[in-house]
Formats: sequence, structure tokens, C-alpha cells
Amino acid sequence: MEIPFIVKEMQLDDPVLAAEVLRIQLLAHQVEVECLSYPQLPLMWRDVAQVMACTERVIGAFEGEALRGVLVASQREQGSWHVERTVVDPQYFGMGWGYRLLNHLLADARDVSVDTAEVNAAAVALYHKAGFVLQQRWSVPDGLVLWRMQYSAGRLQPVLSLDAGGWIREACQIPSPNCDARDSGLPELLVIHNISLPPYRYGGQAVAQLFTNTLDPADDPFYASIHQLRVSAHFFIRRNGQLVQFVPVLQRAWHAGVSSWQGRERCNDFSIGVELEGCDFEAFTDAQYQMLLALIRELQAHLPLRGMTGHEHIAPGRKTDPGPYFDWARLRAEIDLPA
Repeated sequence: MEIPFIVKEMQLDDPVLAAEVLRIQLLAHQVEVECLSYPQLPLMWRDVAQVMACTERVIGAFEGEALRGVLVASQREQGSWHVERTVVDPQYFGMGWGYRLLNHLLADARDVSVDTAEVNAAAVALYHKAGFVLQQRWSVPDGLVLWRMQYSAGRLQPVLSLDAGGWIREACQIPSPNCDARDSGLPELLVIHNISLPPYRYGGQAVAQLFTNTLDPADDPFYASIHQLRVSAHFFIRRNGQLVQFVPVLQRAWHAGVSSWQGRERCNDFSIGVELEGCDFEAFTDAQYQMLLALIRELQAHLPLRGMTGHEHIAPGRKTDPGPYFDWARLRAEIDLPA
């Protein structure tokens, strides 16, 4: 399988890698100074020796062998983390590298804080997207206004309710034409998928457009190969935990394709499909797990669900999602449904 990117912990004892980290930091720093109109913005490192002497946690995002960005975090009391700096090579701004770095940190950090300038709208939006909320506002002596933003895993406790028509009342409801009547009664199986459009990019309306047959092939080269597909899922959970529903659970969505579960073919007939915004190469967010857990509990209360599995398990060799980064142990510790 081709790996489009990798995000990993870094040791900065290699002078060549340290020099590349310094180069990216200096370029990003120059852009940030201009954006903030704040020449006093301090550098984290001034030379390669300072980079190599760094004792904080350093996470790097790579495309192949090329470094695209770095996140530096320090551990505070009681195990919390503080993001000291997130820097991305300016040539690759807006391509999701900052989010990937944060997502890697948040995969195993329960409480994380970061300070960012109020006028840095791009940074504030990035941290909001990752699940941070504004906590405290203050000014430094020379007038720059800062925000302390805070992330806390598990703070979201969604409450959902399924109506008689098979719709979750609290979901954003976008009916898809790609559905039909079930041939075998109420659903018994929950199938978990991942999806991102364009591949490995999050946000936007492309998934909803795909499921409603309105995807414009001119919007991205990848769409030319998929815009004619007639597919759907019952649910889509965005990175921020937002729940979108396309098909009522009493109808059949077209999500599984050629598939088999416990000797039964055509899993669409007896399953519910849940798409998580993500890919096979990075962790899903706490907000997604919280929403997924709430959704499954509500479905269990009304439907005869007796199994929960991944697309990769009912279509092995053809599908790989939700992939190796999906935390089945976390899900099964909360939900009593066999594979």
C-alpha cells in the first residue's frame, strides 16, 4: 500500500534533519511575522545547535522523505501538554500538514493547551478544527493580543434520539437518492468506514456531494474517477464530531458493495453504514469516537443490532477501511457488539 504521508516522533540528533527543521522554522517565522505585523515574535531556534539541543517532544510530518512540518510540545504538570510551536513549510500551507501534526499529538494526549495570536485567524481556525476551544484572552506588554486555547479529550457527551422514520433528530440531515427498501427487515450489523475527499484532505462538502450525486469532476482531478458513482452511507461523522445523516436507518444505503458477514452476502441488505472522515494513515479524533459511541448506543436501543465490524472485514482484499489507526479496543470496551 502506498503511504502518502507519515507523522511520527522525531529525534533531532541528526544535523541534516536538524538543519531542515531550522529552515522550515525560519521560513514559517518570516510569514508569521508579516501576518501579525509583529517583528518581535521570538524564534524557537536560532541555529542548528539549538535545534539539536531541544529536549521537548518533537513531531514531524513527512511526505515521502521530505519534511513538511514540525510540532513542538512540552509536558506540564499532571501530564498535560502545551504546544510550543507548530510550523509548516510555507510552500505547503493549506494542505493539512498542521492538522496532521496536531492530530498525532491528540491521539495520546488527554489535555493540551496552546497560545496563539488573536489576529492569526488561520492558526485559530486550525486549532478550532482540531477540537480546541478559546479559554483565556490577554495582552502582552507591547500590545499583541493572545488566546489560550484548550483541548480536553472526552468532554463531548452527545445525546441523540432516533425518530420513527429512522432519522437521528440531532444530525444534519441531507437526504441521499442512493438508497432503497431493505429486503430483510431491520438492520443487524453496523459497518464502519473511512472517507476523505479529496483523498487525505478534510472539511468541505465533497462527501455530501458524492452521496447526493452532485460532485463536480472539475473541482479536483480525483473526482473525475468517482463522480459517476452512486453510493451513500447512513451516517458521516466529521473530524469535529458533527453527525450528518444521508439515509434513514430503515432503508438500505449503498455503502458495502460486494461483501459478506458470517456467511451472509450483500451486507447492504442488513447493515448500517457509518463513514468517519479520515483515512488509513492517521488516528481519528476523540470527538469522532464520542459521537460514534453515542450513535451506536441510540441505535442499539431501537434496532436488533448484533454485530459491529469494519468495511475491511466484510470486503477483505478489496477494502482497507477504517484501517489500522481505528481504535477497536476503545470502541469494544464501551459497546458490547461482536465482530
